[in-house]
Amino acid sequence: MVETRSNKKPAKDDRASSSSSGSSGSLSVEQLVELHQSRDVGAFNKLGGIQGLASGLGVNLAQGIAASEAENKFATRREKYGINQVPPPPPVTLFELIWEGLQDKTLVMLCIAAVVSLILGIREDPKTGWIEGTAILVAVVVVVMVASLNDYQKERQFRKLNDKKNNKLVKVLRGGEQRQVSVYEILVGDIVVIETGDILAADGILLEADNMKCDESAMTGESDMIKKTPEKAPFLLSGCQVTEGIGKMMVVCVGPNSETGRTMALLQTPPEDTPLQIKLEGLADKIARVGLIAATTILILLVLKFFGQMYMEGRSFELHMVSQLVKFFITAVTIVVVAVPEGLPLAVTISLAYSMMKMLKDMNLVRHLEACETMGGATNICSDKTGTLTKNVMTVVKGWIAGEKFEKVDDLKGKIKINPSVMNRLVHAISANSTAYEAKQEDGTMMFIGSKTETALLGFIRAIGFDFNDLRERITRVKLYPFSSTNKRMATIVSVDETFKPAQRVYVKGASEVVLGFCTSVVKSDGQIAPLNEADKKKLLNQIEEFASQGLRTICLAYAPLADKFVAGEEPPEQNLICVGIVGIKDPVRDEVPAAVEQCHKAGITVRMVTGDNILTAKKIAEECGIWRPNDNSIIAIEGPEFRAMSPAERDKIIPRIRVMARSSPTDKYTLVTRLKEMGEVVAVTGDGTNDAPALKAANVGFAMGITGTEVSKEASDIILMDDNFSSIVKAVLWGRNVYDSIRKFLQFQLTVNCVAVTVAFVGALTNEHGESPLKPVQLLWVNLIMDTMAALALATEPPTPDLLERKPYGKNDGLITPQMWRNIIGQGLYQLFVNFAVLYLGPAIFSVEKESVNHLTCIFNTFVLCQLFNEVNCRKLGRELNAFSGLFSNIIFVSIMIFTVLAQWLIVTFGGEFAGTTPLTSDQWLRCAILGAGSLPVGLLLRSVFAAPEPQRYSVTDTSSAPAESPKSKAKAGWNKVRATAKTVPAAQAFQEAGQRSLISSLRHDHRRTKSFLE
Repeated sequence: MVETRSNKKPAKDDRASSSSSGSSGSLSVEQLVELHQSRDVGAFNKLGGIQGLASGLGVNLAQGIAASEAENKFATRREKYGINQVPPPPPVTLFELIWEGLQDKTLVMLCIAAVVSLILGIREDPKTGWIEGTAILVAVVVVVMVASLNDYQKERQFRKLNDKKNNKLVKVLRGGEQRQVSVYEILVGDIVVIETGDILAADGILLEADNMKCDESAMTGESDMIKKTPEKAPFLLSGCQVTEGIGKMMVVCVGPNSETGRTMALLQTPPEDTPLQIKLEGLADKIARVGLIAATTILILLVLKFFGQMYMEGRSFELHMVSQLVKFFITAVTIVVVAVPEGLPLAVTISLAYSMMKMLKDMNLVRHLEACETMGGATNICSDKTGTLTKNVMTVVKGWIAGEKFEKVDDLKGKIKINPSVMNRLVHAISANSTAYEAKQEDGTMMFIGSKTETALLGFIRAIGFDFNDLRERITRVKLYPFSSTNKRMATIVSVDETFKPAQRVYVKGASEVVLGFCTSVVKSDGQIAPLNEADKKKLLNQIEEFASQGLRTICLAYAPLADKFVAGEEPPEQNLICVGIVGIKDPVRDEVPAAVEQCHKAGITVRMVTGDNILTAKKIAEECGIWRPNDNSIIAIEGPEFRAMSPAERDKIIPRIRVMARSSPTDKYTLVTRLKEMGEVVAVTGDGTNDAPALKAANVGFAMGITGTEVSKEASDIILMDDNFSSIVKAVLWGRNVYDSIRKFLQFQLTVNCVAVTVAFVGALTNEHGESPLKPVQLLWVNLIMDTMAALALATEPPTPDLLERKPYGKNDGLITPQMWRNIIGQGLYQLFVNFAVLYLGPAIFSVEKESVNHLTCIFNTFVLCQLFNEVNCRKLGRELNAFSGLFSNIIFVSIMIFTVLAQWLIVTFGGEFAGTTPLTSDQWLRCAILGAGSLPVGLLLRSVFAAPEPQRYSVTDTSSAPAESPKSKAKAGWNKVRATAKTVPAAQAFQEAGQRSLISSLRHDHRRTKSFLE
């Protein structure tokens, strides 16, 4: 890294200098980590204070790290104390991604079937026998390569852009000169120059400071700004921001040894399976069993039939008959391949990826694809207050100025007329007595820098049409008395221009009841100054109390003229102040949050506020959001210390009722989240600080703040809210439910296809003279790998509808296939079997073709495919909605895929020839096939209306009032499941069953790949 040298020389330091011999020092990494972790000032002083630390690190306080160490690029110091980079997880190679993709047991089964088909096909017919097996292998290669290359590219983009984003320049003192170096080049012993707004890149000890305050909420959860001094509070934490002041620090811990590095190390935990993954695993297990049973049964029956015919005909077994037995085996393997829904992993991936792209437009940056689906089943949202439910901008919302009360700031622009001289004094009282300022950000926008209270007051001036910068140019600051938590006020003595007599004034602002106690006069609405009697003071105190009851922080603004020859002392001159006004400030609730919270309630989701604020403010904000209802005795608000002091049993009793947790620590949030999960809830959590990382990681879905969130919180999260807005979480719920429904829609379609295909192949092969299926392997390949792929794309890209948020979340233990879906699958399956068997056995009469001719078999294949095509329209609806065509033509992807599938079917029928086992059909035969296929539409309507299943009622685990008692029947079922779970299986069968288990969801398990958008 090239260092940028500044021409500015450092100030001379008259303190004793430590050794500058170039030694890296005598202190060990362990000693430094222990010292900084303990933050024990006494232990620091025993070490010799800053002089002892500098000596132990081999650093000269006036020169910084010796220039001689640069000759070997600080190798000794780097080797001993490390570099300022947290070691990233080793990058995943393309080969590893390809190998992992090939572990998908569905693909393994396809490869086995392909190899068997290839060997036997070539042996039977060298000219065309290779086609089927090769086609399957090509399909497997395409699926694996596309997924692997996509993940590999995104991984590289993320690492490259994340390094670039985090690589910033800082000022350090080395060899007596001030230089700019990358944050990655900071070393233990470096003296770093700190300014307001800096985010500390390493742990350090403060050397000198001028009114420095740090926001350590990201690391400690402490919401108040922490004043830093070399004597009493010298420890600085990496990842925290300097909100006020300037100074210098000596770096003591970097990289994995720093606070940020140690927290990052805690996040290296294995990912958990999502509810959908668990359900798909169960479904894969069942499908594997069905496929195994069907394949074994057909193989046994065909072999028995073959040898039975031999016996009846009195023939003996000959070598050429082996080819017939091989055909039986191919038929059995084909049934296994047909039984496994190859399109399901693709449907899941497409649905998640499509939702991820759409969610990005809704300000949700999805880092882990499976988080899309998990949000659909969320039953609880534990949300931060600041920045998520509120705007994270302290704002003046109400006030009292010179006897005039305003309910909105805009009232001061027209509705309420205040004497210009009064407004002039108010604006001066705010502008002069403030350390906040306005600065341009990297993106070119202007932003207030300073404490939240002062930036709120400057924003108030700007809102009522005044320019505080212009006023400040005409004011000379004489003395500043900074705010302290002890006196709860701030004062500034200024020298103003000649329009004011006398020329010096003191401006005071602070806690209203405190500042008002120093006031003896008040400004009236006409600009005149009147004595502040007891009656007027009581009215003002009542006004302060009214504002406070509304959750507002009240600030009193006052001033007093000073004598011309006044000399500022150690204490501000606060006697006989003149009260100008009182303003109420707060972080207002985002405009869209109340409606979003109400939508969550309708959707059956419990929203809880977890904040570090006091309980009165928290309850007031929660009430405005719609989270807290004061008159509802079924819910409670609690403070973190009280919650912490309870036993686990006591906590479990009240957790379902908690809606507000105030004064909470990161541990409280983590405990709440983990207990809710253990109670069976699907929990989403928001967080912005480094200290929120454990809770974000523990949650089913962690939401980090894109604007205010720390890098550690983002790393621990699943989704990043790019606008820090709670309403974006509701959009994530909407898309999550849509993902789940899309997968269910495809399951409904896929299982119907597979059940019908397996049954037709099974019965057809059994009744065929040669034991061959009426649906040829290449035709089934077309159905499974091409048509199902298109159906996956069509059904997985259905847009969400608002009614998705009008129902309760699907339960964590709900079946993946609902009763209504079973009715649709079975009903459609029976109809399609009736049609296909009619064409199989009565086809010659229906289509005027010769029985078992290529023309006859083509009609069977075409009718089967068109039945699926029309049923695909039915599968757009899962519930009782009668009109299957509603919203159809607004989904361009669905319509395009339907057209493409029809054209592709016409091509394969017309030009497939020997390759596909088809022959061209006449227009009359096409029409008859289409009529038989279209019968699926009225059957679907009948199933959704007359035979509709009742909507299942779901219960929230935390809704103790409505949870049903466990019935004897359910207990018996649970016992039976336990018996089944412990049953042993035959080793040979076990191998086949495992071939289907976990196969449908492996494409989702890419947590370690970090499939992240470059926009992060």
